[in-house]
Amino acid sequence: MKKILFITLIMVMILTACNLPKANGTPAVDVISTRVAGTLAASETSAAMIQPTEALPTLALDTATPEPTPTATVTPTATVNPSDPKLTLGAPDFTFNSATSGNPFGLAGNPYEDNSIIISHQVGGLNFTSKTINGGKRWRLSAPTPTNFYLEGTFKVITCSDRDNYGLAMRVPTYASTLGYFIGLSCDGSYIIDRIDAEGNGYNLKTWTADANIKTGSGQVNRLGVMLINDSFKIYINGVKVTEFIDGTIPTAGHGGAYISARGNPNFTVELQELLEWDQ
Repeated sequence: MKKILFITLIMVMILTACNLPKANGTPAVDVISTRVAGTLAASETSAAMIQPTEALPTLALDTATPEPTPTATVTPTATVNPSDPKLTLGAPDFTFNSATSGNPFGLAGNPYEDNSIIISHQVGGLNFTSKTINGGKRWRLSAPTPTNFYLEGTFKVITCSDRDNYGLAMRVPTYASTLGYFIGLSCDGSYIIDRIDAEGNGYNLKTWTADANIKTGSGQVNRLGVMLINDSFKIYINGVKVTEFIDGTIPTAGHGGAYISARGNPNFTVELQELLEWDQ
């Protein structure tokens, strides 16, 4: 009888043990916050300085000998501004244009795309096409990281409206950083100067300012240049200096590049035809 009770007690203990709480084997899930960077890593390949070749016009030959005519005085259609830095700086230290070999923006035939932008390397240059409005600034950076420089971009506006804007990025320390200066032109003929901090907060160093040197609307080509020496900025639009200011918030070296921001046209499209940089 005692043996039967003992065996029964053992069985009860075994069954009870099978119902003890078990440790939860599912690990805690870490919530990872991601931030879309303004650019992907660009190739370190140096760009060859190749200039595009222009086709010469075909001339028709007259069979008769024409009568001599007085030499006409040719009036230039545009006046070159003597303060244009491009006239005196010599050969640039970095060149990107439609004929550039290599891959200075890291695209290699594969466009960059997110919810707001498509950036692709095409025949005419670096093409920025927005997919929506108010998606913020979207930029692409080149490999060089100067501290003091003159940076100049030539932009062809394909389609735009109102405050759609485009321009230059500079002193961005890494490809994944939001920190940097951004100077842009709008479709309606104004320029703006912004600084963005490492957390993505933007600050207007100069609010929208109308300027007659900006060619407005779609189908226009504008040249934007920035001379940055230490904390001193000089801004040039189509070779004319339009403003200068001091800001020493970002004193370190960084990448330069181009950006667009769609504000009115969801299909805002700009082509960066040329990007030049001179070390100073």
